[in-house]
Amino acid sequence: MENYMAKAADAFLTSRPYGIRLDFRRKGFVLFNHNMNTLGNNVPCRVDMLPLENFDVEDIPQSGDRIVRNGDVMDIFFYSEASNPYAGDRLDLEKLKAYNKYIYPLALLLDRNL
Repeated sequence: MENYMAKAADAFLTSRPYGIRLDFRRKGFVLFNHNMNTLGNNVPCRVDMLPLENFDVEDIPQSGDRIVRNGDVMDIFFYSEASNPYAGDRLDLEKLKAYNKYIYPLALLLDRNL
């Protein structure tokens, strides 16, 4: 069972959004994983190197676990080390529920499985 938990925790860090960067000046966004890379990529990167997708960013829900605004760029983080549902020895369903409250409306708006 522990092997499945380790795989699920790793998949959460690489395949689920850790955050979203909104660029209000360029009217685009990029979703990134815990490695600051595109979803599914486990190689560490920098968010500012990722390609933006065009979208009316004012329509994107601007709520999350932590929000950092720097000029025309806003980074919204959906979980932290403390609120990561896979941080312990078992899945914390309450933390996963809190995470999904941020992801569900975003997935509907972008019409994607997140």
